[in-house]
Amino acid sequence: MSILPKDEIRREEYRQAKNANGGLWGYLLVKIGIKFSRLWLPTKRLRLFLYQIFNNKYPPGINEEEAEFPVYEYSSLNALFTRGLKSEYRPISRGKHEVLCPCDGTIQDVGRIEQRQIITLKGIKYLPASLLPSVEMKNFEGWNYITTYLSPIDCHRVFSPQDGQLEKIIHVPGARLHVTPSFQNPEFPVYTLNERMIFMFSTTIGSCILVMVAGSGVGNITLPAIPDFKPVGHSITNKNLCSPIPVNRGEWFATFELGSTVILLFPPQDGRQSVLISPNEKVKYGQPIYS
Repeated sequence: MSILPKDEIRREEYRQAKNANGGLWGYLLVKIGIKFSRLWLPTKRLRLFLYQIFNNKYPPGINEEEAEFPVYEYSSLNALFTRGLKSEYRPISRGKHEVLCPCDGTIQDVGRIEQRQIITLKGIKYLPASLLPSVEMKNFEGWNYITTYLSPIDCHRVFSPQDGQLEKIIHVPGARLHVTPSFQNPEFPVYTLNERMIFMFSTTIGSCILVMVAGSGVGNITLPAIPDFKPVGHSITNKNLCSPIPVNRGEWFATFELGSTVILLFPPQDGRQSVLISPNEKVKYGQPIYS
């Protein structure tokens, strides 16, 4: 865990947010927008007007053809942001030993944990112990990791990378630094400073760990399978599932509500070391990324 003073982290949050939004007024408008993102929008005309503003801010905008419903049926900006997609646009691969992409987004990094168990993401080094507090595993040497950044126009649901069982959830409270690649720097290691949710699975390829890192603004993460799990406070929350939850490959199990990166870690596969994606590649959930 970070030993940086909280006031220093707060100043960096503010500096990043102001720079990302074109100054103080832009920053204030975004803060207001976040507060109102869950408000019900009463008319089709108002929804289309506001959603067009959103698309203009984040070109090329949301792919309306893929959305589960016409965009005017989403009654709030948050509902649009957390939308589902039509299944025909996200076919789920059925290869037994394939690891599937858990989300839509852009690949930031692909690699293996080496050299005294240090993970390197965008040139920033992370110890597994700092990224994964309360995870009781001593040796991550040789494990694979894949880091995916979700932009505002991506589907913000997260899906299982393999068939298996969800056995443990860890909530780590933290900051609201930007996860946007251009804002990451070694002085403020965002993946160990920000709030995150850690999911531990047992699967057909062994243990898998998926980390959802919250970004700037609202770091809310919701779990459709466990809607009553809503940790609060400033301490790490561990939830061991007495009855593990079965999950199928490509099954939706969690949702980001603004700001997001997903880090997937899994063990080596007995000589099967075929990486199917590369940094800066656009990916979709359900597609094979490793076999």
